[in-house]
Amino acid sequence: MSSKPVAGAIGTPTSEVEINASLVHSLLAAQHPDLAHLPLHLVDAGWDNVMFRLGDQLSVRLPRRNIAATLIEHEQTWLPQLPTLPIPCRLGHPAPGYSWKWSVLPWLEG
Repeated sequence: MSSKPVAGAIGTPTSEVEINASLVHSLLAAQHPDLAHLPLHLVDAGWDNVMFRLGDQLSVRLPRRNIAATLIEHEQTWLPQLPTLPIPCRLGHPAPGYSWKWSVLPWLEG
């Protein structure tokens, strides 16, 4: 897996790390093996994060830029205190091929 920046859409900052289903699967297999068998589908890549759907009820959100990595750490701290929001149910950690924390969250339709 390349850590070479990936050009984003017009107006979107360049990604600082290549995030794909293979990377997410390897992170899940190493850190949350009980979830690694679930189907994984790319939903979208935005300004700061890439979102995958994990099975029918979960999502995985990974920062694509260093500046967003700090934001996900704040989110992991504060979202559990706001129970009407999706709370990370699993926390991911830096690993070979990916340098930042990441989250597995309940999937919200809509």
